[in-house]
Amino acid sequence: MSTINFGIDLGTTNSLIARFNRGQVEVFKNPIGFKETLPSVVAFRNDRIMVGDTARVYAEKDAKSVVSRFKRKMGTSETFKIKSVNGSKTPTELSAFVLKELKNFVQSGEQVDAACITIPASFDTLQSNATKEAGKLAGFKHVLLLQEPIAASLAYANRTGAQDLRNSQWIVYDFGGGTFDVALVKIVEGELTVVDHEGDNYLGGTDFDALIVEKLIVPALERRGRFDDLLAQLRSESGRYSSLYPVLLQKAEEAKMELSAKSSAEIDLGMVRNLEDDDGKSLDALISITRSEYEGLIKEAVDGTAVMLKKILTRNSLQPADLKFVLMVGGTTYTPFVRKRIEELLGIPVNTDIDPTNAIAVGAAFFSATREIAGDAQSSAAPTARSLKLRVNYNRNSQDDEEAFNAKAEGNLAGLFYRIQRDDGAFDSGLKALTSRISEDLPLRAGAYNVFSFKVVDGQGTAIPCGVDTIQIAQGRYSVAGQMLPEDLSLVKDDVAKNDTRLECVFTRNTVLPAKAKRTVEVAKSILKGSTDEIRIIIVEGSAEHHSSTNKPLGVLRITGSQLSKDLLRGTEVDLSFTMSESRDLTVSAYLNGTGQEFSQVFDPKARSVPVAILSTELMQLEELIQQEQETAQDNQKPQLVAELDKLLEQTQALMSQASKLASDDVTDDRFKLEDRKRQVAQSVFQMTSTKRLDAGRKAYRESRKLAAELVQKHGNDRDRHRLADVVNAEAAFIESTNPERIEAAVSELEALRYSILIRLPDFQIAMFERLMSDQPSMNDPVQARQLIEAGKSHLRQERWQDLAQVVGRLLDLLPDRERTVEEIRLHTGIM
Repeated sequence: MSTINFGIDLGTTNSLIARFNRGQVEVFKNPIGFKETLPSVVAFRNDRIMVGDTARVYAEKDAKSVVSRFKRKMGTSETFKIKSVNGSKTPTELSAFVLKELKNFVQSGEQVDAACITIPASFDTLQSNATKEAGKLAGFKHVLLLQEPIAASLAYANRTGAQDLRNSQWIVYDFGGGTFDVALVKIVEGELTVVDHEGDNYLGGTDFDALIVEKLIVPALERRGRFDDLLAQLRSESGRYSSLYPVLLQKAEEAKMELSAKSSAEIDLGMVRNLEDDDGKSLDALISITRSEYEGLIKEAVDGTAVMLKKILTRNSLQPADLKFVLMVGGTTYTPFVRKRIEELLGIPVNTDIDPTNAIAVGAAFFSATREIAGDAQSSAAPTARSLKLRVNYNRNSQDDEEAFNAKAEGNLAGLFYRIQRDDGAFDSGLKALTSRISEDLPLRAGAYNVFSFKVVDGQGTAIPCGVDTIQIAQGRYSVAGQMLPEDLSLVKDDVAKNDTRLECVFTRNTVLPAKAKRTVEVAKSILKGSTDEIRIIIVEGSAEHHSSTNKPLGVLRITGSQLSKDLLRGTEVDLSFTMSESRDLTVSAYLNGTGQEFSQVFDPKARSVPVAILSTELMQLEELIQQEQETAQDNQKPQLVAELDKLLEQTQALMSQASKLASDDVTDDRFKLEDRKRQVAQSVFQMTSTKRLDAGRKAYRESRKLAAELVQKHGNDRDRHRLADVVNAEAAFIESTNPERIEAAVSELEALRYSILIRLPDFQIAMFERLMSDQPSMNDPVQARQLIEAGKSHLRQERWQDLAQVVGRLLDLLPDRERTVEEIRLHTGIM
């Protein structure tokens, strides 16, 4: 039974690899240069691929063939053009090159085919899947993902001589090269849990490098020479100075690092090749930067990280005194101003006891030692005459003096014995007869890594393979209770009453992974066998309290008529099952009660694409929406809402201004930053205008409840009464809610209940059928409509009401959108 053992910090700026071995973690060094860190830079020179320091150096010779800072574009559709190969590489492919190079750090002869790779806690599912794919491209057969705040906490809590952290809590402040995370961590009964988090996937040290270039270097160059919009020419792929941009970023990064130890730094551009202005004048610039200038540039961003931290405290009703410390990790926390400013703003002691550079890799290695390789061949014995197989269960980390070891043996056990011995000789179970159940209490050395041998032998003392050689338990070390989900995952359903969609939360934010959930939905329109019609099981990521359009789509499970074994009628129940693995693999299964078929799919989210033109259009649409909401608020005499919307309008127009400055081939990740901010503004608009929807929703709910109750009393069955009771009994939880979605969901449920009763009533069916007969000429498929109407007439004469109801449902599906009534709306997903 093998554990993964290798942990990798795949960083924006630098990457590392570490290994857990018998209680200790070793951070590997590059056999060339003996540095722990590998710069996350890839260069291409003819048929040669260079990774790390050699690639950084080569950037000054051929910047168009060198790529760095690609982690920020993981999960997107962006590619990087490579001049020397006359082609492009994706962020995932580039990350795979870095991972392959890290494998070369391991010179012990081991086969590195499994690893735990860290990701920011705020990485969405798209980014997480892209990271896992990079691992597979690099040749890892098994890839496990671990959130960086957990890795940092494991590194701190499990280091030699760590203080007693039992039942304590702290903040992890992870400010890396490309991303920022802040997380509230607790230890309860020896297990680490991330309780809450905030983060920004587009905030890191690389942004500080860009600020130095934009605010200090570019103005200095413009004072020394003549340039026509130098910054735009730097940032555009086709710009005159695009090859200079990565070189300037690298120079800025070097100056930033120097400022961590000195009060000033100099950027020498004299050695930069072909540094000329628009007139061809050569520039030999030596630019001096002071620490105070640099701190002035980054102050707003650092203060913003403190705001995120305060949000966590507020959400969890905590005071600074409730926290043990703020644990700082990530290269950006080397900056003295960051440490000083956070301590000053929050009044919480800053803890810098662990190396912020390698802490993530160390923690990943600790974590990897607790995870078995999935499907490991060693977990069961190789085929032998004895056909022996052993399944074991024990905790690999323990705070107790002894740990229970349990095993189940399968196969021919006659005449076999087992023996467990601790490597220091302090424990020996003796030779015992092997039975189907094994139970031993193993004594542990305090604060040590305990290794026990496990052997199975026959009567002659011959060893029998069983798939288990050693039992490894760390005493006094901390394990992980589970990783949390950074955002809600929701199912998109049709809102019949509003001809729109609504969200039903499947997994809430901070759900501990792995997780499972079940939901039951109804088919909203009949799907004929063999047709191209479909129902779509759509999952989105983001707040379940917002509209689906403001969230990120993760995937769709499509079920079309061509896949059906028979017609799927409107109102048929579909049982959905959702499984999210610890590494964020989402599997969705749908069982169709009407056909007995089951469909399943592991979602493979598409790469995120944000074309500048589409971003600009969406911002204009958002501006128009805010202006419309302002007019409504003015008509309703709500000056405070008008003022709040005005602030959002200013933010939107500022985003529009920034987007207008982006070239279509902009090489930065600013388009993704702006898209995230646009999404945040849209969510704020949604929240601010929720009062209007709340009032309308409560009114609609009262009306629907009255009508549904009357109908159930007159014509309902036991199932209808239960459905009504379920909604009414939950009324206290949603009627005074500040979330209109919850009230609207109740209205939709009541409307669906009413329709399910009405469609069973002969008078209603007859009225609907007669009306639909008059609509026949305008239906989408007149031939099919005629056939259905003839069948309906026959059902009507023979009073076959169930058959008539099916005809009515299928005729409703043929109506053009503009002719639908509330109960006849053409829906968006096909489920409700």
